[in-house]
Amino acid sequence: MATIAGLVAENKEFRIVTGKKIGKYHDQKIFFSINNRYNIYGFDDYTNILLHITRQLEIQGNEVFPKQCETIFWENKTYMHQRFYMARVHEPRTRIFDSMKHLLNAKMQFPYLIKAEHSCSSEGVFKISGYADLARLVADSGFIRKNRHIIAQELINMRKDLRVILVDGEIVLHYWRINKDKDWKPTSTSYGSEVDFDSFPEHWRQHIIDTFRSLELTTGAFDITWQDDDLSTEPIYLEVSPFYQPNPKMEARKKAYAFYKQHFSLFNSWDAKYVDVVFRIKQKQVKAYLSASAL
Repeated sequence: MATIAGLVAENKEFRIVTGKKIGKYHDQKIFFSINNRYNIYGFDDYTNILLHITRQLEIQGNEVFPKQCETIFWENKTYMHQRFYMARVHEPRTRIFDSMKHLLNAKMQFPYLIKAEHSCSSEGVFKISGYADLARLVADSGFIRKNRHIIAQELINMRKDLRVILVDGEIVLHYWRINKDKDWKPTSTSYGSEVDFDSFPEHWRQHIIDTFRSLELTTGAFDITWQDDDLSTEPIYLEVSPFYQPNPKMEARKKAYAFYKQHFSLFNSWDAKYVDVVFRIKQKQVKAYLSASAL
C-alpha cells in the first residue's frame, strides 16, 4: 500500500500484479517488496531466488525497483562484507571462512562474534567468549548446514548503536538503540534496548552520507557504532540493508520501547505511527527510484 501511495503521489499509472507469472513481462517498470515468500521451494539460501527473479526481469528489459545490484545486499552478509571491503567502509575486523573447520584452524582470539550468513534483526548473532561457546555452535547441525560461509567478526566494545535510514543520500530517520546492561548484547529493541530519536552526531553526518553513496544504494538502513561509544572516533559500520522496518518516534513513558510494539494503545499507538513513517519514507523511495530511472 505504501508503494501504491507513492506512485499516486507521483501521478503515475500502475497495475497491480499477483501470482507467479511475473516472467511474462518485458520493458516495464516493476516495483516489488523484498521478502522470503519468493522462496517457494524452501531453500536454505532464501535470498538467491529473489536475485534470480530480479536478474531475469532485468535481462528482459524491465527496470526493477530495487535493482538486482541493490537486492543482493538483502540478508546476504557475505556479499555485504565483501562490498564493505571493496568500498573501504570502516567496519569491524571481519573474516569469512568457507567452513567451520577453517575457522577452527584459524585459532582466532576470544571474544568475537559469529554471524549467520542470511539473517536479520540480531538473529543469528553469536558471541563466542571461549571454547564452550564455540563447541555449542559447532554441535548445532542446523547452523552448520544452513551456512555455506562462516562470518567471524571483531567484538566492538559498545553499548549503543545508531540506526540511520537514507533515501537518495538524504538521512530520513535516525535513532540510537541503547543497551543499559553492563555486558554486551544485541541492541535490537526486542532485547529491551532504550531508543533515543533526538540526538545525532552531526559532525559525522557527511561521513555517513558519503559512505552510503559509496555502496551505490538508492535506499538503505545503516547500523553504526563507535569503539567505546566514543563519538570522537571514526564511525564503525556494522551492517546495511536495502529493506528495513523503521521504528517510529514514541513517547516512551518509562516503559521499554518494545512494550509499545507488542501492546496496542488507542492514544499512543505504535502501529499508527509505524504506518505513518513507512508511508512517508516509501514516498521518498518511489520518487528516488523514478528520478534515477529518468536519467
